[in-house]
Amino acid sequence: MGRTRINGHHTMVGNPARRSTSHAEDLPVTSGLGFGAVDDAAGGQRGTRAVVSADLEGFLRANWGVWPAGPAPDLGGSSNLNLLVTDGRSRQVARVYRPFVTGQRVAALQAVRHHLASHGVPCAEPIPAAGGRGWETFEGRAVEVEPYVAAPAAMNTLTRVRTGLAVLGRIHALLQAFPSSPAAAAPRFANYIAADGLVEAVAAGTRRIRAWQPTPAEARLADLADELAETLAQHERDRPTQPRRQLVHGDFWDNNVRFRHGQVALVTDFDFLGDHPRTDDLALTLYFTSVDLTDITSDPAPLTELADAYESGLGTRLSQHERAAIPLAMARQPLWSISVWVALLDDQDGARRHLAATAPELEWALQLTSRIAQVQDALAEDT
Repeated sequence: MGRTRINGHHTMVGNPARRSTSHAEDLPVTSGLGFGAVDDAAGGQRGTRAVVSADLEGFLRANWGVWPAGPAPDLGGSSNLNLLVTDGRSRQVARVYRPFVTGQRVAALQAVRHHLASHGVPCAEPIPAAGGRGWETFEGRAVEVEPYVAAPAAMNTLTRVRTGLAVLGRIHALLQAFPSSPAAAAPRFANYIAADGLVEAVAAGTRRIRAWQPTPAEARLADLADELAETLAQHERDRPTQPRRQLVHGDFWDNNVRFRHGQVALVTDFDFLGDHPRTDDLALTLYFTSVDLTDITSDPAPLTELADAYESGLGTRLSQHERAAIPLAMARQPLWSISVWVALLDDQDGARRHLAATAPELEWALQLTSRIAQVQDALAEDT
């Protein structure tokens, strides 16, 4: 695959990728692959990915009584360092966050995972360190350890997406009244762009593109991004109400949703947890389904079927306004690549590669805007 999405699936060596999930079954992944070499951002504020060292191994032994499981324990992940570790009896995962992720943020993520797990959503809960806390700090980086969950399949088929969306609905229902906090509500770097201020946010990325003496293809992508932002902003101005906001997962796709025997066995990678409209979170999954599996916007049947699957877990129907927001949020998704990663990646070559990989998704989103009304009507007819 040629896509490069920060902190999730489709990791590519030398490109900033989205992957940070650490429970994949294709083990081991060799360390030293250059993860994070070019994906620091905002003038070094994101920080680089941690590396395995003797000092880190000593820290893990002292605080959790674990050590790397084998000579190549790095499970991959451009966002975090994820190590397969063991205490001699069982396997765990040690996660070392980037410097911008505070201990307060990790504690907030753990509280959400605990809440979901206590209500039947399969989430790995932290193993307390020797001092009793769920995380500790190593060289300015938050570290946590959790059980390793063997779940060999990712959410990368239409059948699994249908099953997974029922779980996403359940997650949203459980988090609807869950108390938020500044540490939980707003991750500094995430695959997210809000409808409010869309044009201005995208312009931060397109200004950078035009400032680096772009190729004709790059200049065209900047124009497409601005056109898409303007088109969607006009649609948003015509909407009567704004969707309700709540805590949401933020990256419910592919390796972040693991399956065993056809059922969701693990929901992981809450790095992008934030306070957003729940329809934005649903739209991210539907967007990836369309660009990675099959375009569910070209035929109303699969799209409405997936929306119904989500509602089955939610336990209630989405409002008509929320259903109308879904295709708009789906078309908005490629623009976080422009407003966040193209705008903020410190390495210009990395930003240019990321822009090039976004090209087909910008084209897809613009095509979707031309039939927004038809897709909205199809979703409305299902209510």
